[in-house]
Order: sequence, then C-alpha cells, then structure tokens
Amino acid sequence: MNTHREPGDSEDSVPSKLSDAASDGGGTVAVVIPARNEASRIALTVLAALRLPRVGPVIVVDDASTDSTARVAEESGARVVRQPVRLGRAAAQQRGTATAGELAGTGRLCLLFLDADLGASAAAAALLIEPVLAGTADLALGVAAAGEAIGTGTAAGPRPRAATRRARSGVQQATGFAAAAPLGGELCLSAAAFAAALTGPGPVATGPGLIIDLLRQGFRAVEVPLDLDHRRSRQGLRAALRELGRYREVGRELSARRKAH
Repeated sequence: MNTHREPGDSEDSVPSKLSDAASDGGGTVAVVIPARNEASRIALTVLAALRLPRVGPVIVVDDASTDSTARVAEESGARVVRQPVRLGRAAAQQRGTATAGELAGTGRLCLLFLDADLGASAAAAALLIEPVLAGTADLALGVAAAGEAIGTGTAAGPRPRAATRRARSGVQQATGFAAAAPLGGELCLSAAAFAAALTGPGPVATGPGLIIDLLRQGFRAVEVPLDLDHRRSRQGLRAALRELGRYREVGRELSARRKAH
C-alpha cells in the first residue's frame, strides 16, 4: 500500500427498484458513476454500490447513452442524471459531483467515484472507503491487486498507456507522490477533501489535477489494491483517438497546475 502524507444493449433481468430511502438515505458516502451504454452491467454495479458501507446517494450520470442504461440504473436504485449530448467521462463525473454537492447541502459527505462497468466487483470499493472513514487518508486511489495501475497493464503485461505515463510523471514532479493509477476511475475522497475540491480551481473529476490540488493542500493519499472486473478495453481507431484526447487533457491539467503554483 503506497501512502503519501503532506503537511497540513443486451439486458439481463433487472432487479426490483430499491426504495428512495435506500438510495438517498442518511449515509455519509455519495457515489458518482459516469456511464455510457452500460445497460448490461450497470444494474449490478449500482446494487453493489448501494451495499457499500455508509453509502447514501448513488448517482449515475448517463452520458447520452443510446441504450437503456439510464432506465436500468434508475430501476436498480440510483439517482440518474442525464447528459443531453455526449461529453465524456470527465464531464459526467463533474456533473455527478455537482449533484452530490447539492444533495449534501450544508452537511458533509465523502465522495466515491466508480466506473460503470464493474458489475458485482464494485463491492471491492469497500476497501477504498475504509481508510477514509477511519480518518487515516483523505484520498484513496484504487490500484489493481497486482500493484499496477488499473487498466494500464501489469508488471508482466502491456506497457502503461501514454496518458497514464504522462499523468504519473506530472503528479510526481508536482507533489513527490508516485501514483500508480492517477487516471483510475475508482477513487474516494474524505468529506474535508470533497469540500476543498468543490471550492478548488476547477470542476471535480478523477485525474492528476485533482490529486495534485489535494496533495498541495496537505491532504493524505493512500493507494489501495482492488480486485475489480472491468470490461475489456476496446481497441482500434476510436480507442486510439480517445487515448489521444486523454493525453491532451492530462497535459492541460498539468499545465494549469504549473502556472498556478
């Protein structure tokens, strides 16, 4: 476990809809799940998220899906926010974060980001919540159980993608923290870190910018190995273009932090 401390449309049967009290109850952790065309997996992801310790609202941001993702998520107990046009994962996370902030009002909520394709394996995110609720970390980052970044290869597998390498280097140069998974979709913030992020320099979404902002403010980070079942990444031209876009986005985030510091 890597710890950093700074000063300071195939659909299976859909489970019955859970009660509003279960999905928006008095938990202390809000869950944000960006989703696009995940109708076959979103139900199990939402149900697993609802069973995590101290979870209150589970917010699924449907990024203009062309399948029944939004309906399935809602029937599974999530609060669904629909994007009218496709804007990408970061924008969906930002929309979900804003919704979580509105639900918190003057109260205090921890924030958990999850990817939509996890299915039942989302239950492993309990390990991310644990150090945050225990007060031993403000920022818990999920890494694959083998120790390498989720979705970026293992020691014996493919070399991490260019965007991940760029994000790792940028975070380490800015904070000294060697993050294995700076672009991972599984991340938990303490209530204090969430509040600080909401008032930070930019919209809240997973990525190197958020990590750098919080570490510079003295929040404590920890990496937690997780055994997650992600859908296999797509290959081809579209995947390459998405990776190029993410690489450029990482560059913009890092450039903004260099200018602000």
